[in-house]
Amino acid sequence: MASLDLLLFNLACFVAGLFVLEYGADRFVDNTAILATRLNVSPTLVGLLTCGAEWEELVVIAVAVGRGEPSLALGNLVGSSIANVLASFSLGLLCMKTSTFDRSSKLYATTLLGLTSFFLLFMYLIPPRLKWLAGVVSMIAFVAYVTSVASLIYKGTLAAPEDDSDSDSDDDVNSNGSSSDEDEHTCEPKRLSRSRSFSPGSNPANCELVPSAPARVGRRARSRGPPREAKPFWRCIVRLLVGLAALLLSSYIISHSAGTIADELGLSETVVGMTILSVATTLPEKFIAIMGGVRHQPEILVANTVGSNIFLVTLCAGVMFIWGDAEKLGLGFTFFEALAMWASSALVLLVVLGGGKRWIGAVFLGLYVAFFTVEFVNGRRLDED
Repeated sequence: MASLDLLLFNLACFVAGLFVLEYGADRFVDNTAILATRLNVSPTLVGLLTCGAEWEELVVIAVAVGRGEPSLALGNLVGSSIANVLASFSLGLLCMKTSTFDRSSKLYATTLLGLTSFFLLFMYLIPPRLKWLAGVVSMIAFVAYVTSVASLIYKGTLAAPEDDSDSDSDDDVNSNGSSSDEDEHTCEPKRLSRSRSFSPGSNPANCELVPSAPARVGRRARSRGPPREAKPFWRCIVRLLVGLAALLLSSYIISHSAGTIADELGLSETVVGMTILSVATTLPEKFIAIMGGVRHQPEILVANTVGSNIFLVTLCAGVMFIWGDAEKLGLGFTFFEALAMWASSALVLLVVLGGGKRWIGAVFLGLYVAFFTVEFVNGRRLDED
């Protein structure tokens, strides 16, 4: 009965974590798009530094390495990389009829394929005694990646569009209205029941208000008065961080409950790392992908997938290479899994270059079901020997 109680408790935690996950994903996607608009940069760049941070994966990998279980760490890294593409990116494509991607998406999708190739070369070609060197190179690659994204965001904030001053003045005036409800307008998509016009696939952050004539007159009258201080921009950042914190908290709850459920069902640690744990820890990416697809934000969809996988094969891989047991690292890592990891990165690049369609998402999802099935059928129970 004690085992049944433990199983039911962790099932309840798993379900509760899903609700927190949904809240965090909703907040995160909304404010990422708004923040990108305010910074005058592509949502891809903002998303690469935010939703592309696999902090829960880093925690799981660090704990596994600290406990002397590098096979679990490697299984989680590889499984999460595959799941981010075939199980998360595919869901976003399914939610959009068609999608085209910007230059930043194409650039970083190409970068992902290159970094994934180097990671696999490190796994197979570098001897155990030099694995630490591969970790150092991976860490340097992570620093270079973050620096490049931050630099592009900084340049974007300096290069304002020609009509930016007009739009900023309108935003500032509207944000300083007499109604207390307008406090939310600085960071939230503006709500106006009959005067908002936007296309079904447009970004909520870019919706244009169409004020009535009295409203325009009132605006001009207020503009003649003394200038007022604009609402603080940090509210957008705080709300984005709240969404990110909810994602991290929920992923922590979900991953731990999933691990306990797997133990109660008698699964090996290798199977847990490659399948169940990787699925659980990538649930934030799945929710963000769905929200990005529903709201037709392909840039956030790519940032979610590409940024997460770059984080995995650089920082997470660096931690594993430097502090993991090099002799045990890679035990049971098959050519099939390596091929699946590389092919998933190549497929993302092909979709970003050629454009996404709904049927492609269905194919990706089918490929992940096949991969998941093969992992279980092969009976990867090395930890039980």
